[in-house]
Amino acid sequence: MSVRIAILGASGAVGGTLAGHILRSGLLEPQDHLMLAGHGTSSNERRLMPTHVDLRDAFDDKRVHISIVPDIDGFEADIVVVAAGATVSAEHPTRRDLAAVNLPVFRQIASTCAVRLPGALFIVVSNPVELAVQVLTEVVDRRRVIGMGAQQDSLRFARAIATDLDISRRQVRASVFGEDGLHMVPLWQSVELLAGSQRHEALLARLTARAMEIPLTKRVADLTAAVGRHVAAGRIADAYDATRRALPDARIIVEPTITARSIHSTPNATANATLHLIAAALTADRRRVHGQVRLAGEALYIDGVCGFPITIGRKGWRLLDIECLDDVGRTAVVNSAAAISSFVSGAVADTSTTPLFATRPNGGHHELAALQETC
Repeated sequence: MSVRIAILGASGAVGGTLAGHILRSGLLEPQDHLMLAGHGTSSNERRLMPTHVDLRDAFDDKRVHISIVPDIDGFEADIVVVAAGATVSAEHPTRRDLAAVNLPVFRQIASTCAVRLPGALFIVVSNPVELAVQVLTEVVDRRRVIGMGAQQDSLRFARAIATDLDISRRQVRASVFGEDGLHMVPLWQSVELLAGSQRHEALLARLTARAMEIPLTKRVADLTAAVGRHVAAGRIADAYDATRRALPDARIIVEPTITARSIHSTPNATANATLHLIAAALTADRRRVHGQVRLAGEALYIDGVCGFPITIGRKGWRLLDIECLDDVGRTAVVNSAAAISSFVSGAVADTSTTPLFATRPNGGHHELAALQETC
C-alpha cells in the first residue's frame, strides 16, 4: 500500500526544504506520493511549479510521485504536514504574536481538511504550534495530531550539550517538555549519554550542577537582554557568541530568536525535526520522539496541550513514561502547561472573527487563498 504525504504551505521555506529532506531520506518507496499543497491561487501555483520541477530533477530516480495540489480539499493523504500561516517578522516578532493572524488559518484547515481526513496523522509545524494543535484536535482524534516543536527543541538541547562535551549529538538523549517558546522546560534529569567516557559523564555532571546554581528564568532573561543589544546594533556574530557562552538550557531558548530575526525562519532545523516525526510514524518502531500533544489527564493531571516524550505510529501518538521527572521537573512542566492553556484560551477569546480567507469556486470546491509559508 502506497504512502501519501501532503505538505500544506509547500511554497514556503520550510515546506520546500522539508520536501527535499523527505525525498533525500529514502523513507518513500517507488509509487508513494508527495503532494505540495499551495493556497489555491494561480500566483501560488506558479511558485510551486519551479519547486516541483526542481524536486523531480533531483529525485526522479526514486520514482516517487511528486504533484502540486492547488486545492486544499482536493487530495487524500496518510500524513498531513501543516506548515501554513504567517511567520515571525518585525510585525510579529515572537511565535505567540502570530496567534491573531494564524488562528483563522488553523480553523480553515480544520474545517476543510482535517475533518475530511479523520484517519490521517497531522504533524503541525505552524506557529503558535500549541494553538494549532488545540484547534485541530477539536475536530480530529487528539492522538492523531502532533506538534513538532518539542522534537526540535529536544534536538537543540541534545546538540547544545553534545557541543559542550565535544561529542556527537547521536551520543546524547535529552528531552524538552512544555511550550515551544519561553515556557519550554529543558530537563537536565532527562539527559543520557548513549556512549561516552567517564570523563564525559563527569563533564555532564558539572554542566548540570552549574545549571542548578542560578534559576533558568534569570539566566534566560540576562542572555536575552545581552543578545537583544547585539542584534539591535547589527552585531549578529556577537549575539551568537553570547549564546555559545551560555549553558545549553538557556542557549536553546535564546539562540533560535537570533536566527529567526535574521532570516525569519529556521527551515533546515524545522524540516529535520519534522522528518524525525514522519520517520517515527512510518516505521512505527517505538523510537523516542517528542511532540506537543493534547492531553486529557494522562500525565500530571494536565488537561490541554503540552510537549512530552512520545512514540508515534500510523494510528497516532502514545506517551512515554515520565520517570525522569523529579518534583522540581514536575512542577515546571505543570506550570508550562498552565501557561500554554492560558495563552491558548486568551488567543481564542481575543482574536477577531473576521475571516482572513478569500475563496473562489473551482470544480465544485473552494480554494483556500490564505495558506502561506511558515517556519
